[in-house]
Amino acid sequence: MKERLYITGILILMLVFGASLKAQDQYQFNHYIANQGLLNPAYNGTRDIISGLLIHRSQWLGMEGAPMNQALNVHSPIEETNLGVGLVLVNDHIGFSNTFDAFAAASYKLQIDRNDRFLSFGLQAGVSSLVWDGTKAEVNDPGDPVFDSKESKMIFNVGFGAYFYSDTYFAGFSVPKIFSNQFDEDPNVNDFKNTLDLKNMHSYLYGGYVFELEDVIIKPTMLVKYVYGAPLQLDITGNVMFMDRLWLGLSYRTISDVVFLGEYIINDQFTVRYSFDYPISELNQFNNYGTHEISLQFDFSFNSRPGMRSIRYF
Repeated sequence: MKERLYITGILILMLVFGASLKAQDQYQFNHYIANQGLLNPAYNGTRDIISGLLIHRSQWLGMEGAPMNQALNVHSPIEETNLGVGLVLVNDHIGFSNTFDAFAAASYKLQIDRNDRFLSFGLQAGVSSLVWDGTKAEVNDPGDPVFDSKESKMIFNVGFGAYFYSDTYFAGFSVPKIFSNQFDEDPNVNDFKNTLDLKNMHSYLYGGYVFELEDVIIKPTMLVKYVYGAPLQLDITGNVMFMDRLWLGLSYRTISDVVFLGEYIINDQFTVRYSFDYPISELNQFNNYGTHEISLQFDFSFNSRPGMRSIRYF
């Protein structure tokens, strides 16, 4: 039990603070193509419907203090304009810390040719509530200033992105948060900074293609995540659609995870998704029950087009 608590504590400190207490931690989800509104503000409003997404993710189930996330994204085009709007709410809990993000997004799309290819640019702005409650920790040194207090901060942040898409392929780039959240390295100094630091910006580059092979639809995608000082993370994913309703897929993440993905289209309005992460690193000996993610997507059309659903698969 002590070994488990020790390892959990080390993992939490690495994820939350990093080696120098400067790294900006950001959540991740497996169905990143379905979750583009969370990833890239330029995606918000690019579909021809009002679209929403609810997500819950429990990471490293069975491990004390493991990460847990919930998210809501609702977005829509503004009819008879090239504008789109969106709302992003994300709750990110790990160990003794909790971050709640609330962002409003806006996008503007341009049709670049007659083949229905579009380029969208997006911005988002909002606030993050950061809470660190060190009093919940069980420590050997009760006088450690890192673990004898509770801190709460409210900060402002902005992000941007670009998104190119057609009926069958797409690509996006984004920096969801420009400012970095930085606690002072000296634990005796109660100081918190929200700084513009190019090295700590998390950037995302992704893309995919949808093609038909006889009666089967195949969707290969890829996501690259980069932040200075950390290994480049690459997600390579393949999804196959059966019977026009069921998607099954497999993903490999270069931080040593294999992800199994499933998606079922209930009807024109609702789609449910599930994924399971299986670590293939040394973490597997402590991660007894894996990582589970479940989401519900809801799509509604404007009154002038009742029941219509976007024909795009992204």
